[in-house]
Amino acid sequence: MNSIEIRQRFVNFYRDLGFHLLPRAPMLHPSIPMSFVMSAGLVQVETALASSEPRDGNRFVLVQECFRHFDLDKVGTDDIHLSMFEMPGAFVFDSNGRVETVRRMWHLATSILGVDPNRIWVSYFRGGRVLGNDLPPDETTRQTWMNLGITPERIVGLVDDNYWIQGGGIDGMETPRKAGPNTEIFFDRGTDKACGSNCRPGCKCGRFVEFSNSLFICKEVDETTGQLHPMTEPFSETVIGTERLAMILQKAPSVFDTDIFRPLITTIRSHVEVTGLPETLVRSSERVIADYAKALYVLVIDGAPAPGKNGRERIIKLLIRGILTRAVILNLDPEKLLPSIVSCISQTISDDLRGTPDDERRLQTYFTHEGRRFAATLQRGRKELQSLICKNNGNTLTGDQIVQLEKLQGIHHLLTAHMLQQQGLTFAEMDYWQALRVWKEGARA
Repeated sequence: MNSIEIRQRFVNFYRDLGFHLLPRAPMLHPSIPMSFVMSAGLVQVETALASSEPRDGNRFVLVQECFRHFDLDKVGTDDIHLSMFEMPGAFVFDSNGRVETVRRMWHLATSILGVDPNRIWVSYFRGGRVLGNDLPPDETTRQTWMNLGITPERIVGLVDDNYWIQGGGIDGMETPRKAGPNTEIFFDRGTDKACGSNCRPGCKCGRFVEFSNSLFICKEVDETTGQLHPMTEPFSETVIGTERLAMILQKAPSVFDTDIFRPLITTIRSHVEVTGLPETLVRSSERVIADYAKALYVLVIDGAPAPGKNGRERIIKLLIRGILTRAVILNLDPEKLLPSIVSCISQTISDDLRGTPDDERRLQTYFTHEGRRFAATLQRGRKELQSLICKNNGNTLTGDQIVQLEKLQGIHHLLTAHMLQQQGLTFAEMDYWQALRVWKEGARA
Protein backbone atom coordinates (compact mmCIF):
# COMPACT_ATOMS: atom_id res chain seq x y z
CA MET A 1 0.00 0.00 0.00
CA ASN A 2 1.52 3.33 -1.03
CA SER A 3 1.53 6.45 1.11
CA ILE A 4 -1.28 8.15 -0.85
CA GLU A 5 -3.61 5.25 -0.16
CA ILE A 6 -2.66 5.16 3.54
CA ARG A 7 -3.52 8.84 3.86
CA GLN A 8 -6.76 8.50 1.91
CA ARG A 9 -7.94 5.42 3.81
CA PHE A 10 -7.46 7.25 7.10
CA VAL A 11 -9.43 10.29 5.93
CA ASN A 12 -12.20 8.24 4.33
CA PHE A 13 -12.57 6.03 7.42
CA TYR A 14 -13.28 9.01 9.64
CA ARG A 15 -15.33 10.94 7.10
CA ASP A 16 -17.60 7.93 6.72
CA LEU A 17 -18.14 8.14 10.49
CA GLY A 18 -19.26 11.76 10.19
CA PHE A 19 -15.97 13.56 10.88
CA HIS A 20 -15.58 16.99 9.28
CA LEU A 21 -12.45 17.41 7.13
CA LEU A 22 -10.23 20.35 8.15
CA PRO A 23 -7.48 21.89 5.98
CA ARG A 24 -3.84 21.55 6.97
CA ALA A 25 -2.23 24.34 8.96
CA PRO A 26 0.70 26.21 7.40
CA MET A 27 3.96 25.36 9.15
CA LEU A 28 4.28 29.00 10.22
CA HIS A 29 1.60 29.77 12.77
CA PRO A 30 1.31 32.83 15.04
CA SER A 31 0.81 30.57 18.06
CA ILE A 32 4.40 29.30 17.69
CA PRO A 33 6.35 32.45 16.73
CA MET A 34 9.85 31.09 17.33
CA SER A 35 9.43 27.73 15.63
CA PHE A 36 7.10 25.84 13.28
CA VAL A 37 3.89 23.84 13.69
CA MET A 38 4.92 20.61 15.37
CA SER A 39 1.72 18.70 16.18
CA ALA A 40 -0.93 16.87 14.20
CA GLY A 41 -3.68 19.44 14.27
CA LEU A 42 -3.49 20.56 17.89
CA VAL A 43 -2.83 24.13 16.72
CA GLN A 44 -6.11 24.16 14.78
CA VAL A 45 -7.95 22.54 17.68
CA GLU A 46 -6.55 24.93 20.29
CA THR A 47 -7.45 27.88 18.08
CA ALA A 48 -11.00 26.52 17.81
CA LEU A 49 -11.21 26.06 21.58
CA ALA A 50 -10.05 29.63 22.17
CA SER A 51 -12.52 31.05 19.65
CA SER A 52 -15.92 32.30 20.69
CA GLU A 53 -17.41 31.26 17.35
CA PRO A 54 -19.47 28.04 17.22
CA ARG A 55 -17.76 25.00 15.73
CA ASP A 56 -19.13 22.96 12.85
CA GLY A 57 -19.78 19.76 14.80
CA ASN A 58 -17.54 18.01 17.32
CA ARG A 59 -15.63 15.53 15.15
CA PHE A 60 -12.77 16.53 12.88
CA VAL A 61 -10.19 14.82 10.67
CA LEU A 62 -7.15 16.32 8.94
CA VAL A 63 -3.76 15.53 7.45
CA GLN A 64 -0.96 17.62 8.94
CA GLU A 65 2.79 17.76 8.38
CA CYS A 66 4.79 17.91 11.59
CA PHE A 67 8.27 19.33 12.07
CA ARG A 68 10.45 18.65 15.10
CA HIS A 69 13.64 20.67 15.11
CA PHE A 70 14.65 18.92 18.35
CA ASP A 71 14.88 15.64 16.42
CA LEU A 72 17.33 16.90 13.78
CA ASP A 73 20.28 15.09 15.37
CA LYS A 74 18.35 11.80 15.46
CA VAL A 75 17.83 11.68 11.70
CA GLY A 76 20.10 9.07 10.11
CA THR A 77 20.82 7.31 13.40
CA ASP A 78 18.05 4.70 13.02
CA ASP A 79 15.36 3.45 10.62
CA ILE A 80 12.43 5.60 11.70
CA HIS A 81 13.36 9.10 12.83
CA LEU A 82 12.47 12.08 10.64
CA SER A 83 12.38 15.78 11.39
CA MET A 84 9.51 16.36 8.92
CA PHE A 85 6.77 13.76 8.72
CA GLU A 86 3.07 13.43 7.96
CA MET A 87 0.56 12.69 10.68
CA PRO A 88 -3.14 12.28 9.82
CA GLY A 89 -5.25 13.01 12.89
CA ALA A 90 -8.84 12.71 14.11
CA PHE A 91 -10.35 14.70 17.00
CA VAL A 92 -13.51 14.18 19.02
CA PHE A 93 -14.95 16.73 21.46
CA ASP A 94 -17.19 14.86 23.87
CA SER A 95 -17.12 13.08 27.21
CA ASN A 96 -13.83 11.47 26.20
CA GLY A 97 -15.19 8.02 25.30
CA ARG A 98 -12.10 5.84 25.49
CA VAL A 99 -13.84 2.59 24.60
CA GLU A 100 -15.09 3.93 21.27
CA THR A 101 -11.74 5.56 20.50
CA VAL A 102 -9.76 2.37 21.11
CA ARG A 103 -12.19 0.30 19.06
CA ARG A 104 -11.83 2.74 16.17
CA MET A 105 -8.03 2.56 16.45
CA TRP A 106 -8.09 -1.23 16.25
CA HIS A 107 -10.52 -1.36 13.32
CA LEU A 108 -8.53 1.27 11.43
CA ALA A 109 -5.20 -0.49 11.97
CA THR A 110 -6.29 -4.06 11.23
CA SER A 111 -9.30 -3.89 8.89
CA ILE A 112 -8.83 -0.59 7.01
CA LEU A 113 -5.02 -0.42 6.80
CA GLY A 114 -4.35 -4.16 6.97
CA VAL A 115 -1.68 -4.33 9.69
CA ASP A 116 -1.19 -7.93 10.86
CA PRO A 117 -3.02 -8.13 14.23
CA ASN A 118 -0.67 -10.88 15.41
CA ARG A 119 2.25 -8.43 15.29
CA ILE A 120 0.53 -5.66 17.21
CA TRP A 121 1.41 -4.67 20.78
CA VAL A 122 -0.20 -1.83 22.69
CA SER A 123 0.61 0.36 25.69
CA TYR A 124 -1.52 2.19 28.24
CA PHE A 125 -1.02 4.40 31.31
CA ARG A 126 -0.38 2.04 34.21
CA GLY A 127 -0.76 4.72 36.87
CA GLY A 128 1.90 6.59 38.81
CA ARG A 129 3.17 9.97 39.86
CA VAL A 130 2.83 12.81 37.33
CA LEU A 131 3.78 16.40 38.27
CA GLY A 132 3.39 15.46 41.91
CA ASN A 133 -0.05 13.92 41.35
CA ASP A 134 -0.66 10.25 42.18
CA LEU A 135 -2.82 9.04 39.29
CA PRO A 136 -4.68 5.72 38.95
CA PRO A 137 -4.10 3.31 36.06
CA ASP A 138 -6.18 3.65 32.91
CA GLU A 139 -8.02 0.37 33.40
CA THR A 140 -10.75 1.29 30.89
CA THR A 141 -8.25 1.41 28.05
CA ARG A 142 -6.45 -1.75 29.19
CA GLN A 143 -9.70 -3.72 29.45
CA THR A 144 -10.88 -2.50 26.04
CA TRP A 145 -7.70 -3.79 24.40
CA MET A 146 -8.21 -7.15 26.12
CA ASN A 147 -11.83 -7.27 24.94
CA LEU A 148 -10.58 -6.76 21.38
CA GLY A 149 -8.53 -9.94 21.70
CA ILE A 150 -5.04 -8.70 22.48
CA THR A 151 -3.37 -11.05 24.94
CA PRO A 152 -2.22 -9.61 28.29
CA GLU A 153 1.47 -10.15 27.50
CA ARG A 154 1.14 -7.80 24.51
CA ILE A 155 -0.49 -5.03 26.58
CA VAL A 156 2.24 -3.00 28.29
CA GLY A 157 1.67 -0.50 31.07
CA LEU A 158 3.98 2.54 31.04
CA VAL A 159 4.09 5.78 33.01
CA ASP A 160 6.08 8.64 31.39
CA ASP A 161 5.48 7.48 27.81
CA ASN A 162 1.75 7.13 28.36
CA TYR A 163 0.76 10.32 30.12
CA TRP A 164 0.89 13.28 27.77
CA ILE A 165 1.55 16.82 29.01
CA GLN A 166 1.45 19.73 26.59
CA GLY A 167 4.68 21.66 26.21
CA GLY A 168 2.98 25.07 25.93
CA GLY A 169 -0.26 26.76 25.00
CA ILE A 170 -1.17 29.33 22.35
CA ASP A 171 1.22 32.26 22.42
CA GLY A 172 -0.45 35.41 23.70
CA MET A 173 -3.39 33.53 25.20
CA GLU A 174 -3.54 32.47 28.82
CA THR A 175 -4.64 28.91 28.20
CA PRO A 176 -3.55 26.23 30.70
CA ARG A 177 -1.44 23.36 29.46
CA LYS A 178 -3.47 20.28 28.66
CA ALA A 179 -2.76 16.72 29.78
CA GLY A 180 -4.15 13.21 29.85
CA PRO A 181 -3.34 9.51 29.47
CA ASN A 182 -2.64 8.01 26.09
CA THR A 183 -2.45 4.62 24.44
CA GLU A 184 -0.11 3.56 21.62
CA ILE A 185 -0.05 0.84 18.96
CA PHE A 186 3.27 -0.81 18.06
CA PHE A 187 4.31 -3.13 15.24
CA ASP A 188 6.65 -5.95 16.23
CA ARG A 189 9.46 -6.15 13.66
CA GLY A 190 10.68 -9.45 15.03
CA THR A 191 12.73 -10.98 17.83
CA ASP A 192 15.91 -10.72 15.75
CA LYS A 193 15.84 -6.98 16.49
CA ALA A 194 15.28 -7.45 20.23
CA CYS A 195 17.64 -5.91 22.76
CA GLY A 196 17.14 -8.83 25.16
CA SER A 197 14.73 -11.40 26.49
CA ASN A 198 12.61 -8.72 28.20
CA CYS A 199 12.36 -6.49 25.13
CA ARG A 200 8.97 -4.80 24.79
CA PRO A 201 7.41 -1.47 23.77
CA GLY A 202 9.31 1.34 25.42
CA CYS A 203 12.69 -0.12 24.40
CA LYS A 204 14.79 1.93 21.98
CA CYS A 205 16.29 -1.02 20.12
CA GLY A 206 14.07 -0.68 17.05
CA ARG A 207 12.12 -3.92 17.39
CA PHE A 208 8.85 -2.12 18.18
CA VAL A 209 7.70 0.71 15.92
CA GLU A 210 4.93 2.95 17.23
CA PHE A 211 2.64 3.86 14.33
CA SER A 212 -0.51 5.14 16.03
CA ASN A 213 -1.61 6.66 19.32
CA SER A 214 -4.62 8.23 20.98
CA LEU A 215 -4.51 10.99 23.57
CA PHE A 216 -7.36 11.32 26.04
CA ILE A 217 -6.98 15.01 26.82
CA CYS A 218 -9.04 15.62 29.93
CA LYS A 219 -6.92 17.61 32.40
CA GLU A 220 -5.46 21.12 32.72
CA VAL A 221 -2.25 21.93 34.59
CA ASP A 222 -2.24 24.50 37.37
CA GLU A 223 1.15 26.11 36.75
CA THR A 224 1.37 27.37 40.33
CA THR A 225 0.70 24.10 42.17
CA GLY A 226 1.27 21.49 39.48
CA GLN A 227 -2.14 20.05 40.23
CA LEU A 228 -4.24 18.52 37.45
CA HIS A 229 -7.84 19.73 37.15
CA PRO A 230 -10.63 18.37 34.89
CA MET A 231 -11.12 20.21 31.61
CA THR A 232 -14.43 21.85 30.87
CA GLU A 233 -14.41 20.33 27.38
CA PRO A 234 -12.24 17.19 27.12
CA PHE A 235 -11.38 15.72 23.75
CA SER A 236 -9.50 12.81 22.21
CA GLU A 237 -6.93 12.81 19.44
CA THR A 238 -6.03 9.77 17.31
CA VAL A 239 -3.09 9.92 14.91
CA ILE A 240 -1.06 7.68 12.63
CA GLY A 241 2.42 8.13 11.18
CA THR A 242 2.18 7.85 7.39
CA GLU A 243 5.88 7.15 6.83
CA ARG A 244 6.05 4.49 9.54
CA LEU A 245 2.93 2.76 8.28
CA ALA A 246 4.34 2.85 4.76
CA MET A 247 7.47 1.12 6.07
CA ILE A 248 5.37 -1.55 7.80
CA LEU A 249 2.92 -2.19 4.97
CA GLN A 250 5.59 -2.11 2.24
CA LYS A 251 7.84 -4.42 4.31
CA ALA A 252 10.63 -1.87 3.95
CA PRO A 253 13.70 -1.91 6.23
CA SER A 254 13.36 1.82 6.97
CA VAL A 255 11.16 4.84 6.25
CA PHE A 256 13.82 5.88 3.73
CA ASP A 257 13.14 2.72 1.69
CA THR A 258 9.45 3.50 1.13
CA ASP A 259 7.74 5.14 -1.84
CA ILE A 260 7.93 8.44 0.08
CA PHE A 261 11.73 8.70 0.25
CA ARG A 262 13.09 6.10 -2.17
CA PRO A 263 13.09 8.44 -5.22
CA LEU A 264 14.86 11.12 -3.20
CA ILE A 265 17.52 8.73 -1.89
CA THR A 266 18.07 7.44 -5.43
CA THR A 267 18.51 11.01 -6.70
CA ILE A 268 21.06 11.82 -3.98
CA ARG A 269 22.90 8.54 -4.56
CA SER A 270 23.28 9.34 -8.27
CA HIS A 271 25.47 12.32 -7.29
CA VAL A 272 27.69 10.40 -4.85
CA GLU A 273 31.15 9.62 -6.21
CA VAL A 274 33.19 9.29 -3.03
CA THR A 275 34.69 5.91 -2.15
CA GLY A 276 36.42 4.51 0.89
CA LEU A 277 33.96 5.84 3.46
CA PRO A 278 32.18 3.52 5.91
CA GLU A 279 28.87 2.37 4.46
CA THR A 280 27.01 3.47 7.59
CA LEU A 281 28.34 7.04 7.18
CA VAL A 282 27.34 7.17 3.51
CA ARG A 283 23.81 5.87 4.20
CA SER A 284 23.24 8.12 7.21
CA SER A 285 24.44 11.13 5.19
CA GLU A 286 22.05 10.32 2.34
CA ARG A 287 19.19 10.08 4.84
CA VAL A 288 20.06 13.39 6.49
CA ILE A 289 20.19 15.18 3.13
CA ALA A 290 16.84 13.66 2.08
CA ASP A 291 15.04 14.53 5.32
CA TYR A 292 16.50 18.02 5.72
CA ALA A 293 15.85 18.88 2.07
CA LYS A 294 12.20 17.84 2.26
CA ALA A 295 11.73 19.78 5.50
CA LEU A 296 13.39 22.84 3.97
CA TYR A 297 11.19 22.60 0.88
CA VAL A 298 7.92 22.51 2.85
CA LEU A 299 8.97 25.21 5.32
CA VAL A 300 10.12 27.62 2.62
CA ILE A 301 6.93 27.11 0.60
CA ASP A 302 4.94 27.98 3.72
CA GLY A 303 6.89 31.23 4.08
CA ALA A 304 9.93 30.42 6.23
CA PRO A 305 12.35 33.36 6.57
CA ALA A 306 15.91 33.48 5.28
CA PRO A 307 18.53 31.68 7.44
CA GLY A 308 19.81 33.69 10.39
CA LYS A 309 20.61 33.56 14.09
CA ASN A 310 17.37 33.30 16.05
CA GLY A 311 14.12 31.33 16.12
CA ARG A 312 12.85 30.18 12.74
CA GLU A 313 15.82 31.78 10.98
CA ARG A 314 18.23 29.62 12.96
CA ILE A 315 16.28 26.43 12.16
CA ILE A 316 16.48 27.17 8.43
CA LYS A 317 20.21 27.77 8.87
CA LEU A 318 20.61 24.42 10.65
CA LEU A 319 18.80 22.59 7.85
CA ILE A 320 20.90 24.14 5.10
CA ARG A 321 24.17 23.66 6.97
CA GLY A 322 23.21 20.06 7.75
CA ILE A 323 22.82 19.40 4.02
CA LEU A 324 26.08 21.18 3.21
CA THR A 325 27.97 19.28 5.92
CA ARG A 326 26.90 15.92 4.50
CA ALA A 327 27.63 17.15 0.97
CA VAL A 328 31.25 17.82 1.99
CA ILE A 329 31.53 14.33 3.48
CA LEU A 330 30.09 12.71 0.32
CA ASN A 331 32.06 15.04 -1.97
CA LEU A 332 28.88 16.36 -3.57
CA ASP A 333 28.55 19.63 -5.45
CA PRO A 334 25.65 21.43 -3.74
CA GLU A 335 24.98 23.63 -6.76
CA LYS A 336 24.34 20.52 -8.87
CA LEU A 337 22.62 18.54 -6.13
CA LEU A 338 19.97 21.07 -5.04
CA PRO A 339 18.09 21.44 -8.37
CA SER A 340 17.86 17.64 -8.67
CA ILE A 341 16.55 17.30 -5.12
CA VAL A 342 13.99 20.10 -5.52
CA SER A 343 12.74 18.62 -8.77
CA CYS A 344 12.39 15.18 -7.18
CA ILE A 345 10.52 16.52 -4.13
CA SER A 346 8.12 18.57 -6.28
CA GLN A 347 7.28 15.48 -8.33
CA THR A 348 6.64 13.19 -5.36
CA ILE A 349 5.07 15.49 -2.74
CA SER A 350 1.30 15.83 -2.33
CA ASP A 351 -0.43 18.39 -4.54
CA ASP A 352 -1.35 20.79 -1.73
CA LEU A 353 2.32 21.08 -0.73
CA ARG A 354 3.85 21.58 -4.17
CA GLY A 355 5.66 24.88 -4.50
CA THR A 356 5.61 27.46 -7.29
CA PRO A 357 8.66 28.46 -9.35
CA ASP A 358 8.95 31.55 -7.12
CA ASP A 359 9.03 29.33 -4.01
CA GLU A 360 11.78 27.21 -5.50
CA ARG A 361 13.81 30.27 -6.51
CA ARG A 362 13.53 31.59 -2.95
CA LEU A 363 14.78 28.27 -1.61
CA GLN A 364 17.72 28.42 -4.03
CA THR A 365 18.52 31.97 -2.86
CA TYR A 366 18.51 30.91 0.79
CA PHE A 367 20.75 27.97 -0.05
CA THR A 368 23.21 30.03 -2.08
CA HIS A 369 23.60 32.80 0.50
CA GLU A 370 24.00 30.41 3.41
CA GLY A 371 26.36 28.30 1.32
CA ARG A 372 28.74 31.24 1.01
CA ARG A 373 28.70 31.79 4.76
CA PHE A 374 29.25 28.08 5.34
CA ALA A 375 32.25 28.06 2.96
CA ALA A 376 33.83 30.89 4.97
CA THR A 377 33.11 29.03 8.23
CA LEU A 378 34.66 25.88 6.80
CA GLN A 379 37.79 27.74 5.71
CA ARG A 380 38.24 29.24 9.18
CA GLY A 381 37.61 25.85 10.72
CA ARG A 382 40.27 24.17 8.61
CA LYS A 383 42.80 26.79 9.71
CA GLU A 384 41.85 26.35 13.36
CA LEU A 385 42.07 22.56 13.04
CA GLN A 386 45.59 22.84 11.61
CA SER A 387 46.54 25.18 14.43
CA LEU A 388 45.29 22.68 17.01
CA ILE A 389 47.17 19.80 15.34
CA CYS A 390 50.37 21.85 15.47
CA LYS A 391 49.66 22.69 19.11
CA ASN A 392 49.36 18.94 19.73
CA ASN A 393 52.74 18.28 18.04
CA GLY A 394 51.09 16.57 15.09
CA ASN A 395 48.76 14.43 17.18
CA THR A 396 44.99 14.23 16.76
CA LEU A 397 42.54 16.52 18.52
CA THR A 398 41.28 15.89 22.03
CA GLY A 399 37.57 15.69 22.81
CA ASP A 400 37.62 19.20 24.29
CA GLN A 401 39.23 20.58 21.13
CA ILE A 402 36.63 18.90 18.90
CA VAL A 403 33.83 20.40 21.01
CA GLN A 404 35.57 23.78 20.79
CA LEU A 405 35.60 23.54 16.99
CA GLU A 406 31.93 22.57 16.96
CA LYS A 407 30.56 25.10 19.43
CA LEU A 408 32.83 28.08 18.78
CA GLN A 409 33.78 27.64 15.14
CA GLY A 410 30.60 25.99 13.79
CA ILE A 411 32.38 22.86 12.49
CA HIS A 412 30.21 19.77 12.95
CA HIS A 413 32.09 16.94 14.62
CA LEU A 414 31.55 14.73 11.55
CA LEU A 415 33.37 17.32 9.47
CA THR A 416 36.21 17.33 11.99
CA ALA A 417 36.37 13.53 11.79
CA HIS A 418 36.39 13.76 7.99
CA MET A 419 39.21 16.32 7.91
CA LEU A 420 41.27 14.35 10.43
CA GLN A 421 40.84 11.18 8.39
CA GLN A 422 42.10 13.00 5.29
CA GLN A 423 45.33 13.67 7.21
CA GLY A 424 45.66 10.12 8.49
CA LEU A 425 44.62 11.02 12.05
CA THR A 426 42.04 9.25 14.16
CA PHE A 427 38.93 10.83 15.61
CA ALA A 428 38.75 10.53 19.40
CA GLU A 429 35.07 9.59 19.42
CA MET A 430 34.68 8.46 23.03
CA ASP A 431 36.66 11.47 24.23
CA TYR A 432 34.46 13.75 22.15
CA TRP A 433 31.16 12.42 23.55
CA GLN A 434 32.46 12.69 27.08
CA ALA A 435 33.63 16.28 26.49
CA LEU A 436 30.28 17.11 24.90
CA ARG A 437 28.40 15.87 27.97
CA VAL A 438 30.58 18.06 30.18
CA TRP A 439 29.96 21.05 27.88
CA LYS A 440 26.17 20.52 27.97
CA GLU A 441 26.17 20.27 31.76
CA GLY A 442 28.08 23.54 31.94
CA ALA A 443 25.69 25.18 29.48
CA ARG A 444 22.68 24.12 31.56
CA ALA A 445 24.32 25.43 34.74
